[in-house]
Formats: sequence, C-alpha cells, structure tokens
Amino acid sequence: MTSVGVQAVSVDVHHPGGAFGGEPWQRELIGFRAQVLQGLGLPTGQDRDGHDDVACHLIARLPGGEIAGTARFAPLEDLDPSWVLDLEPEAADLLHREGLRPHDVVEGGRWLVGAAHRHGGVGRSLVLAGAEVAHRMGRTMVWVLAGTAHGQDVLLTRMGFRAASDRIHPMPGLGYPVRLLTARPSRILGRS
Repeated sequence: MTSVGVQAVSVDVHHPGGAFGGEPWQRELIGFRAQVLQGLGLPTGQDRDGHDDVACHLIARLPGGEIAGTARFAPLEDLDPSWVLDLEPEAADLLHREGLRPHDVVEGGRWLVGAAHRHGGVGRSLVLAGAEVAHRMGRTMVWVLAGTAHGQDVLLTRMGFRAASDRIHPMPGLGYPVRLLTARPSRILGRS
C-alpha cells in the first residue's frame, strides 16, 4: 500500500494482490461500497466483481480514518471482460485512432463517494489521485463507464474527462445508465 495526500483526505492506494475480499481493508471497502450503493437505491451486488482482483484500489480517508470515497483502476490487458470494450462498440476504434494498445489504458470503476462527503472535494481528490496512479503505472489513458443518473459523468467532465461518444448505455445489472468517458492522466495533472 502507498498513500497519496490530496486536499483534506488522504488516499490510500492498494496494489493488486490476488484474490480480493479476505483482507480487513478489502472487507471494509466492500461494506462501504454496499452502503453507498444502497443509499443511491442501486443493487448492492455491484459492491464486488472480478475486476477487483487485478485492480489498484484507491480509498479516500478522512483524518479520523473513516472511508469517504473509493475508486479502482484496472489494467485493460488484465480484464476479461473489459466492461468498456463489451458495452461501447467504438472503444476498440478509439484505441486504434489514438494509437494506443491495451497496455496504455487503465479502466476506472467503482468511483463512489459517501453521501456526507459528496460536496467536500472527495471526488476531486479521487480523480487527482487516480490520475497520479495511472501516470505511475505508465498509462496514457483512463477510461470509465460513468453513471449519468447521479452526476458522476458531470463531475468527471469538470475534472478533465471527455465523452468518447454521444451514446448512453443502460448498464445491465447495475440499474442506471452510463456513458464512456476518457482522460489523459498527464492533462489532469497539468503535465502536458
């Protein structure tokens, strides 16, 4: 685990370590995800999936240690399936157009912020910390299927992401629509 200090929260970065779910921090993370999803009226079955095993997990914590938000970043080449490639037919064309290979891309997901912390900069902290993690991984693009029902896509767009197309997709099993957003970590970090 490493830590990236951003604004009023610290963001712990947990690197992949195999089977996900057994460590105390993983159980705490799964519980937090379920709580946030339930509060949004979404299925809590989305609090864990196979992407967790290969992803870097970011956990934004308040000074007292309470989880305020989370995100995960999984190398595209390690995902089987990639939710983006399965859902967005133009994603493979996007890679080709941008001259990128799967090793250049990290797929973001599970960006969740607790209800009490949604207007306190936690989402911004996670985006900045995530851009730093992607940069350190040597990735030149982050893509994510961002939810549209609760404004996740709006926040990410304000932070430097852009819509890859005008398509909005119903996300099977998730319970809300998503759209594909992409960003260059170096731009978010002001390094290009």
